[in-house]
Amino acid sequence: MGTRADYVTRPREWIASLLAREPRFLSAAEIHQRLKRGGARVSLSTVYRTLDRLRAKGDVSARSDAEGEATYMLCEPERHHHHAICGGCGRVEDVDCAAMEQFAESLRKLHGFELDGHAMEFFGRCRACR
Repeated sequence: MGTRADYVTRPREWIASLLAREPRFLSAAEIHQRLKRGGARVSLSTVYRTLDRLRAKGDVSARSDAEGEATYMLCEPERHHHHAICGGCGRVEDVDCAAMEQFAESLRKLHGFELDGHAMEFFGRCRACR
């Protein structure tokens, strides 16, 4: 029989479900407020712990917003991609970026530099906000 950590907890289900419905990054405080408004009894510290666990599993992507606060979004862990973020409404679109693989290969060949990872975000306005 597995340990409690092997099972999906109710807060993890609530947070993953909320993030699955949101096409934008949300702070832990925003997630906590929305869960409370929906009737969920969950502490802010539980939200942070759950987000940390989901991030460690690769299910959640994190970034800092303009004020430096960590924000989170559900992502597909098996597919490497980047984000196009609308400065108007905050909507996030996944962007496949084959050009990054070419860039990484160029770094290896020309400079002998092996990337451990990378992060790239694109900022602008979505169709609805233009």
